[in-house]
Amino acid sequence: MLISGIFCSVAVGLVIICFIFAGSKYKLFIEENQADFQFLFLAPASLWLIDRTNLFERLSSYITPVQHKVAILYSAGKKVPQYTKMFMAQMISIVLLCLAGGSLFAVLNGGDTRFVVFAVVLAILIPIVSVKKLDEKMEKRKQDIIIELPEFASKIALLVNAGETVQQAIVRCTMMKADIDHPLYRELTDAVTKIKNGDSFNGVMEDFSKRCGVQEVSIFTTTILLNYKRGGNQLSLSLREISRDLWEKRKSISKKRGEEASSKLIFPMMLIFIAVLIIVAYPALRIF
Repeated sequence: MLISGIFCSVAVGLVIICFIFAGSKYKLFIEENQADFQFLFLAPASLWLIDRTNLFERLSSYITPVQHKVAILYSAGKKVPQYTKMFMAQMISIVLLCLAGGSLFAVLNGGDTRFVVFAVVLAILIPIVSVKKLDEKMEKRKQDIIIELPEFASKIALLVNAGETVQQAIVRCTMMKADIDHPLYRELTDAVTKIKNGDSFNGVMEDFSKRCGVQEVSIFTTTILLNYKRGGNQLSLSLREISRDLWEKRKSISKKRGEEASSKLIFPMMLIFIAVLIIVAYPALRIF
């Protein structure tokens, strides 16, 4: 009971102290960079703790890969440091919530230290899982882009072959699906906006390729930049060749996703089978 009480006091006291020192200092920062981050009610305390402990400087080697993933996933642009900070604040908020909640449950249950141990384990595992989730989101985003890219490349090839310039073709194809919430078209919409504002086409396409962070997009943009001045048949043929390769990759990803979906259904199907087996066998067992 004593250990749980001390742990509870330390955990809850830490949260309260962080909130007191944070005050309203981070209110505007959170409003501007909240994106889809969770546990925002604990964000001020977590952000103060990050600044007070110089966490970014101390863990720079670990935070840099996370920063790269956050930049790609959230299309952060100039907000990469802010979004990374919010992601780190989210993880610290989870840790604080686990420690404070677990210790509080321990006190309410007569000082059962198992709640404290469980809280500490969760506080270690959940941030690790959160970082792993970024990898899963990155892979899904990459697959989504590859699935949509061959169709986009085919349309560009058709329009260029019909006499339009590459810029006009990209703008037309992008605007057709500008209202779709898709990672490829989000990046393309940003690129089209820059083209309309008079930015260099080469610079816009290179920036688009970097923001996507997908090898297939890099090949697509490189092909366009190498051939767009020539235009006509040469560019159209190059895009069609790329499109054929991308369609094969799209088929492979679709097949893989289908297999994954089927494997996820095995467990529910087993439960249904067992339930049906019990329903059918129970009357027979009662007879005996």
